[in-house]
Amino acid sequence: MKVVEYNRHWSLNSLEKVKKGIDMLLIDYPYSFPYANKDNDTRLIPPLNYINDLLSSGGDSGGMSPGNTWKSFNISIEEYNDLVKKLLKNDYSKLKDNHPYAPNKLILDKELNEKYPDKEKWEKHQILKYNGVHQFIEFYGDFEPMLYVNNIAIGRIEILGTANGPRYFGKLKTDKNISSFFNSKAIDAKKIEIINEWIEYEDSFDKINWYFFDNTNSFHVSDSWDRKPEVNKIYLSENNFVSFITDFKEIKSDK
Repeated sequence: MKVVEYNRHWSLNSLEKVKKGIDMLLIDYPYSFPYANKDNDTRLIPPLNYINDLLSSGGDSGGMSPGNTWKSFNISIEEYNDLVKKLLKNDYSKLKDNHPYAPNKLILDKELNEKYPDKEKWEKHQILKYNGVHQFIEFYGDFEPMLYVNNIAIGRIEILGTANGPRYFGKLKTDKNISSFFNSKAIDAKKIEIINEWIEYEDSFDKINWYFFDNTNSFHVSDSWDRKPEVNKIYLSENNFVSFITDFKEIKSDK
């Protein structure tokens, strides 16, 4: 197995230079292996494309959190197969003494890896299979939901913030005039909780006009899981900022 040099940033303003196998680099990096079961810290060995995307990134120092950094590189399918064998053979109870970020157990889901070799598709389907979908990943990653009014696609929403609810704040990207779907009477933004939550993001929110939807219209958004949940409340500003609440439904994992 290839031996590589990497830096362990495990505490603030500290750096430890290490020279070990690729398996140890990944085990020392807290973000290498997605959870299969958080309760017992069982994690998944991802497919080659996922591993190479991580290795080519050069890692991250973690900021206030622990991290590793290294010189970017990739591995071949043969090296990947050797890596998997080593990862599955390791005794993680013994490794934890010197490698505190090692998982309790690593497993390989061959069916999942073979069916979804693409990194993004694999991430999505491992979430569905092992963890399920909670409200904070209704719009997963950089996904921009499409806003629908009366089942007509209006434009994408760049999500800028999220909170309990599920409540969202963002900017509508559209070349359409959708003011006709909203009540023309401006409202006091300070009195609307889901707008007021984002005042710190943009202190001019209470100085611009906001409008609420005309309830003769029906609003939906696309989500990351091929659904179109209803929008229960939505407010639009004169410069196309939006604040809204969806009728989110949890997806249970298969496990």
